[in-house]
Amino acid sequence: MTYSEARNKAIAHIGISVSSSGKARDYLSALGYDRDVVDDVVEQLKEDGYVDDRRVARKIIRQRTGPKSEGRLKLSARMEDAGVSGSIIQQVLDEEDVNDEETIMEVIRDRFPVDSFSENRPDTQKELAKAVRYLESRGYSTSLALASFRKLIHDVE
Repeated sequence: MTYSEARNKAIAHIGISVSSSGKARDYLSALGYDRDVVDDVVEQLKEDGYVDDRRVARKIIRQRTGPKSEGRLKLSARMEDAGVSGSIIQQVLDEEDVNDEETIMEVIRDRFPVDSFSENRPDTQKELAKAVRYLESRGYSTSLALASFRKLIHDVE
């Protein structure tokens, strides 16, 4: 199987979108191409603009803003699943200034009414535990979630 055949198949697979290096590598490897051919093709696809890990990573960040925000840990895992290389993941998270303290507040304000956690409600502990579990599933730490709720409640009171 030749380089040009592998390149043509990769381009046909990618189509009009942009792929990550990991996804392009996985696709060509699954077709049985030699590792050296795969590496060469992926490098050429990067030069030609068909493969761009930064662009894929930025797209993931853009899709996960506002009420859909996720923590750096979850974004990082999502990018890794999308085939973005590890070094690019950290660079893009830093370049885009993804800040868990800011994004978690967007999620909280959108998803949880402040009066849900007032001291007067008997089910506040249960609701808070549920909210923290939700935020953990979005890639935020338990301590950050609790601190953010404390801050929000104190800002309102």
